[in-house]
Amino acid sequence: MNEMGNQRTPFLFVINFAQTEYIVKPLHEIKEDEIKYSVNDGFITYRNYEEKPCRPIESIFANIVPVEKVVFDEAFTFIQENINFGNSFLTNLTCESKLVTKYELHDIFTFSKAKYKLFIKDFFVSFSPESFIRIDENGKIASFPMKGTIEAVIPNAAQLILEDEKEMYEHTTIVDLIRNDLSKVAEKVWVERFRYLEKVKKQNGEELFQVSSEVCGQLASGWEGRIGDIINELLPAGSISGAPKEKTIELIEKAESLTYQSEGRGFYTGIFGIFDGERMDSAVLIRFIEKRQNDLSYKSGGGITSRSQSEKEYLEMISKIYVPMF
Repeated sequence: MNEMGNQRTPFLFVINFAQTEYIVKPLHEIKEDEIKYSVNDGFITYRNYEEKPCRPIESIFANIVPVEKVVFDEAFTFIQENINFGNSFLTNLTCESKLVTKYELHDIFTFSKAKYKLFIKDFFVSFSPESFIRIDENGKIASFPMKGTIEAVIPNAAQLILEDEKEMYEHTTIVDLIRNDLSKVAEKVWVERFRYLEKVKKQNGEELFQVSSEVCGQLASGWEGRIGDIINELLPAGSISGAPKEKTIELIEKAESLTYQSEGRGFYTGIFGIFDGERMDSAVLIRFIEKRQNDLSYKSGGGITSRSQSEKEYLEMISKIYVPMF
């Protein structure tokens, strides 16, 4: 990444949560039948395929089988006990839900609408609303932590999510973590926007409010030749790990040994992005469906604090199992 950045060679990068697996390829070498990507958040617009109109469908999933509540409760209790012991302030707990559908990963990629989309043939698809970091041509770096979700149909939903003390604490903790992360690579750091709302539509037409912030910094000149080092310093993303990072990741590995039948998150909650030769944009790999043999699983989760309630967190995890289609 450093070498291609220094040479101003446009490239794609995909890095898993544990930073043990990655794909880094110049854009001109990517085969459309193996990897499809779309970055379109208003900063840069890139895709390597022709988008075609598709027929409207009512539902993609014939059935969803989430992790059993008793299993979730066990993982949740482990996390919350460690928070009460002072081992973490905030921990992101994720789970794996089984899917039944007649559609293939490529079909789901085609149907979905999102700021960031990625398809890896016979492996996974992600349609993420969450930016990781972006860097403009002047070296301004920005991160957009997303923490807080509520069904928009709930009366006074926007007011409820913004005034909820647990959600405020969780979001503030992540913003503080991101400020600290950016301070490792940037010369100056500030909060541009704090807790603003975005609306996302699910496949059934229902809407969610999601709460985000914008944290910015200024990189020294020549950042292009250090792009790999910058990314490495900031991983894993704070919004899908927790604080403090190192100890919290240990807790995540133990808790999620219960909530996954596979070997864990894999590329879920990793990142992907595009460097176009001058600027860089990237996303957190959430809203994520993975294929193993002939089975599909949807990975989702949320942040746990001392004020969290297991029932609410379980329902939030399930509410995030959707494909945005509008």
